Amino acid sequence: MDVDRTACPGQPPAPPGAGVLAPSRALRFWLNPANLAAHLDRAGPVVRTRTGPATAFQINDRALLRKVGSDEETFRFWGPDPSLRDFNESGVVGLEGVSHQERRAVMRPAFAASRLTALGPSVQARTRQLLADLPPDRPLDIRVEMSRLACGLLVSCVLNSELTPDTLSRIAAARSTLSNGTFWRYALSPWPWVPAPRRRACRRALAELDEAVRQVQARHRPDPDGQDLVSLLEAAAPGNPHVVQRDIRALLIAGMETSASTLAWACYELGRHPHYQQALQDEADAAPDASRLQAHQLPLAAAFVQEVTRLHGIPFLVRRTRHQTCLGGVRIPAGAVVTLPLGAMRRDRNRYPDPDVFDPQRWLPHTGPPPAPAALLAYGLGPRYCPGAAAADAMLPVVLATLASSRTLRPARPGRKIGVSLELTPTPKGLTMYATPCEPRLADTRPAPGTNITHRSGAASTESGHA
Repeated sequence: MDVDRTACPGQPPAPPGAGVLAPSRALRFWLNPANLAAHLDRAGPVVRTRTGPATAFQINDRALLRKVGSDEETFRFWGPDPSLRDFNESGVVGLEGVSHQERRAVMRPAFAASRLTALGPSVQARTRQLLADLPPDRPLDIRVEMSRLACGLLVSCVLNSELTPDTLSRIAAARSTLSNGTFWRYALSPWPWVPAPRRRACRRALAELDEAVRQVQARHRPDPDGQDLVSLLEAAAPGNPHVVQRDIRALLIAGMETSASTLAWACYELGRHPHYQQALQDEADAAPDASRLQAHQLPLAAAFVQEVTRLHGIPFLVRRTRHQTCLGGVRIPAGAVVTLPLGAMRRDRNRYPDPDVFDPQRWLPHTGPPPAPAALLAYGLGPRYCPGAAAADAMLPVVLATLASSRTLRPARPGRKIGVSLELTPTPKGLTMYATPCEPRLADTRPAPGTNITHRSGAASTESGHA
């Protein structure tokens, strides 16, 4: 039986709404699984491709992909590249080998499961505060506003600090410049005589970032047990504030980047599928305590985030060979760029039915065995796996549920083509939306306490009792 996955129960099918996505030609290549199949059939698991003026080696085999992502002795992570020294200043993102592992070990207690469990209510409260500052009567640049939201949550709920509203707004505006500048610095590093674009704007953005780091340290609120992230970093480098500053700087860039992109794409999909806004609100209202949400209480919100990641996550990862090596029968020279096409693999028809359709339902168990979230590689893999991945998983569903319960999103210019920014983590470019405060709901329209939510066909309906 065919199931309409785009409509709420009892309503006619809802076609995708405004906002036609128009990725660049290069990005379409990274997202098209047909390219993988064609290359695999013709040339095998490792294929020479062109990345701008450079020759790159694309990995089409999943087993080899994991090998490349995990083998630091042969393949260098992009972060330590000398071309990015101005951005990472040898912070945790730019360290390698033992130094990198030691720095990650310092941070590990801050992401313990017992601490992450307590994140939900604070994330919900801070999200409401940040959303309250959104003007309801004019179009919003979603890329900037979701950067502001992501940065505010990172600083408040993970770094236990605060930024002034002006600094937060400036960092949100600077994020895209920093991300774009980092991308071009790395992409053009084999040709140092080619000027990277917007160098002056990048220097100004870095100055804003350094001011944010100073404020984070000055306004830091240490936990009594000393196990919060900034306290751990300071305790591991006594008398060396520069080490702490560069790590906070790296964490601000890395932590804000992926979350801002995920939230911006979530807004894009909510605008295209507005019935999900009501479904997410119903799910939040059905939680045992709607004022203290936790990610595990929000399966639809978590599924929504996973589907956003599948369709709009990082399209490829990059490594560079330390020395000549042979992979999949192909000789790869030292210093060569090796690409891992995650975007195309996330649209593999053998793994995801209707891979080009936005369908959060595929991640819910009632629709059949859901795909394994690990297959998304949302936070990288191997030794460079994001240390804050568990924190992001605990925060993003709560943020999304709070956003859907607080504001109604609708495109400001229906039908406008939405581009994809050329940054470390692509974000929707040109997406403007209204964020109107939701009307207060009558108490008797909320699901009764203890009511289960059963998700069908892209929305939520309520059933009393247990299945």
